[in-house]
Amino acid sequence: MKKKLLKDFYAFIVTAMMFSASANAQIIYTDVNPNMVLSCIFQTNCSPDYSLDLNNDGINDFVLSARKEFINCGECGPQGGHTMANGDSAVISSTSNCWIADTTGGYALNTLIDSSLGWTNAIHTLVTKRVTCVSCEPSPGAHLVYSPESGPWINVSGNYLPLKIQVGTNFYYGWVKLSVAIGSNTVSITIMEYAYNSIPNQPILAGQTMTTGIVENSFASSINLFPNPASNQLTTDFTLEEPADVQFGLYDIVGNSIVLTSEENFAAGPNRKQMNVEQVPPGIYQLAIKTNKSVISRKVIVQH
Repeated sequence: MKKKLLKDFYAFIVTAMMFSASANAQIIYTDVNPNMVLSCIFQTNCSPDYSLDLNNDGINDFVLSARKEFINCGECGPQGGHTMANGDSAVISSTSNCWIADTTGGYALNTLIDSSLGWTNAIHTLVTKRVTCVSCEPSPGAHLVYSPESGPWINVSGNYLPLKIQVGTNFYYGWVKLSVAIGSNTVSITIMEYAYNSIPNQPILAGQTMTTGIVENSFASSINLFPNPASNQLTTDFTLEEPADVQFGLYDIVGNSIVLTSEENFAAGPNRKQMNVEQVPPGIYQLAIKTNKSVISRKVIVQH
């Protein structure tokens, strides 16, 4: 329960950074329960493909597959030879109006998924186990040797693959949570859960499962940051209507925590909090200020 609350808290913080109160995200979440596991053993039968309907409209948007490829060493001549061929692989393919963004084995929790990612509309190989035809002999035939596996999802567990679909002229952003395992002669994909933002052309956070927004109140209107841009120390003046525990967090644009303070009790009335940003790299950040009633976000620029 504590882990779940922590996950929701950080999702809330980063969502607050990216959305206004008038444009709340509407997250449609699907839990694949039990998890769907696709597996394939080299030169044996593989699991059926898994069709993923991201927005649950009855039209399949993506297909995940654990597949085997036919190995043909016929090109090896009488003196031997060297040829490469695919063995087992895990792939995801998309229809013409769907896209995938992936670079290094998926993305971490709370990564922002929007138009800025590198989207591709093609069959995407998560991982492949390759074989080498190193010799051709009359009997028993070509000798196959497994080579090191390749692909961004080599034994990746529980990462998020960004997804994008187009309906009419609108784009919708989402994610699917996957694990991929590969052994000496096996490959498997585990599909755990997926979600999308039903508000067109609006981003979603990797792992976001609930609709959230910004809580604006008198506390929010009292917040004053200075200097901004900051070089060494950022000062926050704020006013509380009643005593409260307050936590400050400085986050980069993809939701990574750069500076996170412990909860501190502040009295009712005017208060001041100072944060050292001397070691923070120059850039644009969001300062999230959390109380037991709200999470408020403000843009901060760090310059040295």
